[in-house]
Amino acid sequence: MTDRGVRLPASVAALGRLNNALLFLCRWFAITLVAVIAIVVSASVIMRYGFNSSLSWAEDAAKFLMVWLTFIAAPLGFRHGAHVSLELLPPLPPLVRRIIRVLVHATVFGLMAMLTRFSWVFAWNGRSQVALTIGDISMFWIFVCMPIGCALMALVALEFMILTILGYPEPTVSEEDVISTQGM
Repeated sequence: MTDRGVRLPASVAALGRLNNALLFLCRWFAITLVAVIAIVVSASVIMRYGFNSSLSWAEDAAKFLMVWLTFIAAPLGFRHGAHVSLELLPPLPPLVRRIIRVLVHATVFGLMAMLTRFSWVFAWNGRSQVALTIGDISMFWIFVCMPIGCALMALVALEFMILTILGYPEPTVSEEDVISTQGM
């Protein structure tokens, strides 16, 4: 069932539960990444200006963590409708809107599926490279965020596309889960 009490087919409901679970993990991982980035950058500033001794690894670590944050948080933004969008079309009949939404979700799904494949190859090819500044870590562990984030976004797009095709409402975001910049 959706949050509006509509009964979904079992496979669609299972996909929704899978997406909810994965995005719950993404949300907490993203929060953790933000905290770690803040600690690393703060420690770097304190060491540089307070003790006149910089942390050689801090800049690269923060940069790589930010890349992870981008790819892990992108599916969350997509699910919550927080990505940039342009509304250029005048009000359209419901059927036309539905067709356009299916096309948009199908395009996102196809693009993310393709990017998952190619970014996996890219990450795999980076396994022999190392990030010396942050402890001799294989670049695979830095690059693997790309196929993970793209696959997660593809799953969300697939769910939205199926729901739209079947005529079900897309999941809504609860009041406490709304991503907002109010008060900033």
